[in-house]
Parts: sequence; structure tokens; C-alpha cells
Amino acid sequence: MDSQNIDIQSPSLLLLIQSDRNRELLADQLSDEFDIQTGADDPFGEPGFDLCLLDPPSLTEYQDRLRETKTAAEPAFLPNLLLAGQRSPDEFSEEVWDVVDEVLQRPVAKSELDVRIENLLRRRRLSVELASQKKQSDERFEALFQSTPDPVVVVTPDGTITEANEAFTQIFGIESEELRNRPITELDLSPPEAVERVLLRIDDDDPSSTTVEWDLDEGASLVTEVNTDIVTGFGDAAERIGIFRDITERAERERELKHQNNRLEEFANTVAHDLRNPLSIAQGRLKFAQETGDDEHFEEIRSAHDRMEQMIEELLSLAKQGQAVLDPDELLLEDAVEQAWSHVETTNATLEIDIEDSCIITADEGRLQELLENLFRNAVEHGGDTLTVQIGCLPDGTGFYVEDDGPGIPPEKRSDVVQAGFTDAEDGTGFGLSIVKQIVEGHDWQLDITESGEGGARFEIATVQR
Repeated sequence: MDSQNIDIQSPSLLLLIQSDRNRELLADQLSDEFDIQTGADDPFGEPGFDLCLLDPPSLTEYQDRLRETKTAAEPAFLPNLLLAGQRSPDEFSEEVWDVVDEVLQRPVAKSELDVRIENLLRRRRLSVELASQKKQSDERFEALFQSTPDPVVVVTPDGTITEANEAFTQIFGIESEELRNRPITELDLSPPEAVERVLLRIDDDDPSSTTVEWDLDEGASLVTEVNTDIVTGFGDAAERIGIFRDITERAERERELKHQNNRLEEFANTVAHDLRNPLSIAQGRLKFAQETGDDEHFEEIRSAHDRMEQMIEELLSLAKQGQAVLDPDELLLEDAVEQAWSHVETTNATLEIDIEDSCIITADEGRLQELLENLFRNAVEHGGDTLTVQIGCLPDGTGFYVEDDGPGIPPEKRSDVVQAGFTDAEDGTGFGLSIVKQIVEGHDWQLDITESGEGGARFEIATVQR
């Protein structure tokens, strides 16, 4: 019997009374207000009923059927009223009370019977209304659950997945049949303790949230913000719903902003530190020039100004090079190498190119050229009178290298040389290799400094090659 379709405004009473005479009297008494069924053929067939009045013999005969019908009507309330003769309600067992809701001793006054029937029907009306509202709410929830673009999952107190919407199965690439009854902790979400903390907190009624990552194909990852809350229904059952919102772009912007803030702080510290020395030289020489009038002081002042100008230009370049490359182009590496070499004062240095004509990399053209110029300039400045610089592709085809046969970089200094302002050259600014590092990071590449086969410096840039 579908309790959702019952018209409680015209309630139907089922009379299961063994005595024909008593059944007829009771039917006559109630027929003005209610639709009376006597169950002549099948008392539990269609149409259904809203309240059953029965006597002890009928209870004995139909107890199992009454229990089944009552259970099938849940969550709506389907009352049974027992007309018990002279037996007291206290004399009936718990098994009887599982089926019967109220007991009346006969003889029964009509006023008392009317009151009992009305109270039971009022409870039934309320339960049917609540059940109808719950059904509508469940249908709305299911529609929202499936239509929301965010992945949504529902788990039991022990972490077992009971429901997952279509967006969850699509984004995580797992069929709903595979997800159902599977522990949420088996999904490769990182960090796993964050998932457990927010999705297995059934005893905590407060909403909670955390951020987790899901590794996708080809090395990419999906960053999601997980918001959870308790879902309760009839009875004591409680589950926790988790909504996974894609915040990958926001997380990337936050990382980039943090990186830019760190770079800005580094830039400010470098400006304050490294410009102080040539400025002090210029100020001191100016004082001597004012006192003596010697031209040599003005030459030192000019040299200090030139050095500050060079440092300012390189500092400005350093400030912008770490920004993420958002719109790279496909470039022929050999063309970029030849153009960069032509922009560097190479004196007696020689360039050897070991690059295939079809070697293409994806990069920002201007920044790639500046990276190569700074690597070439660094090699020339530290390489001595004669120097050979070589550039080629890495053996595994994932990037390129620039190496020379100069004095090389000691292992203990390799992490220092890429820091802004670090230099061991008398006229160096200490920004060239720092700019290289920033350009590499802006492309999401990797830089490794090693030793060349001739004992010089070797810079390996791991990138994507096609």
C-alpha cells in the first residue's frame, strides 16, 4: 500500500471482526463518517485503509499480515485498534503491542470510540503529511545532488561511500558502481588524514572543510576544497556529505602570489644591500673631488654610476622574470641560441651547437633568449681568455644543457650562485644566474648545476621537448 497516495480527508476503516452481528453494528455506527471495509475477500488488498479495528480472534489470524502491512506503510503511521473484550491492556504481550497501537475494552461507549479513532487518524494524517514532505524533499535533494557541477559524496560513520553524484564519477574517473560500498580512504586523496578528519567526524555536528589533492593523468593534479556536514534521516542513522569544489586555479594563483611576494621581498633586500656599496663609493669620491678637484675622482664616480645603472636594469629584469608563463610559444631552440649568442660580448669564446634542426620547445621567446644570454655571459665572464661553450639536448630528450670548459663551480657553491646578489667576480652584479633561476621557475622547469666533461660548469634545464 502506497501511503503517499492516500486521501486522509476521507479516511477508510477496515473492520476485522469475527462476529457478523458485531461487525454489522459497528459498521452501521461508523458508516456516516468513514468509508467502511469489511475484508470479505482479501482484507489487505486494494484499496488500502487508514485504520484497522479488530477483535482478538482476528488478531490471532492476521497478526503476521498486520505486521507486514504496518511495516510496508512506514515511514507513515498505520494504526491498529484492538477491541479486547474484558481483557486488560496490561495482559497483552510485547509481540501484540508490536502490531496493536491502542486497546479498548468492551463494552465501548461510542463517544470513547470516536475519540480513540480520531486521535489515531490525526496521528496518521500528520505522519502521511510528513512522509509526503520527506519524499518531496528527497526528490529535490536527489535532483540537486545529481545536477550540481561539484563532485558530491555521502559516507557512513565508518567511511563507506553510499552515494556519489555524476560529477564525482566523471571528475575522479570512477564508475558509481565501483564507488558504492567502498571506503572513502581507498581513494588516492592527499593528504589522507585531511579526508578522514572532515568526512569521518560523525560525532561532530559542526560543518567542516579542508583542502585535498587528487592526482590526475599525465602528472596533473586536481586541488579541491572539501566542505562537509551531517545528513540525518528517520531514526538514528547519520551520514556525512562531502562537496568537492575545484579550486585548482585559485590554489595556483595563491602559490604564484606567495612566490611573487617572496620575490618582491628578495628584490627589496637586494636593492637595499647591493646598491649601497657603489652609492657609498660615489658619495665618497664626490667629497674628495669637491676637496681636491682631481679628475680621477670623477672617473670613479662615473664608474660607480654605471655599475648602479647596470644593477638597476638587472634588478628590474629579476623582478619580472619569475612570473608564471601563461601564453608560451613553440620555438626552434637553435634559432633562440644563435640570436642570444649574437647579443653577448663573447671576446675569444667559441660556441658549439649540438641541437637537431627540429628541436622545438614551448617557452616565452623573450625570456628564453634572456636565459640563454645570461648563461652565455656567465660562462664568458668566468671562463678565462679562451673558452668553448656548448649547448645541446639532454640525453633523455627532456630539455637542454649549456656547458663550458672553464674553471667550473665548486659543489658547495652551486646552490649559492643562483641567489640574487651572489658573485665572486670583481665587476659582477650577482644577478645573472638568479635571473636564469627565475625564468626557469616561471616556465615550471627545473635547473640542475653540475660539472661538464672538461671540468667546467654545466647547466641542465629540464623542460618539455617535442
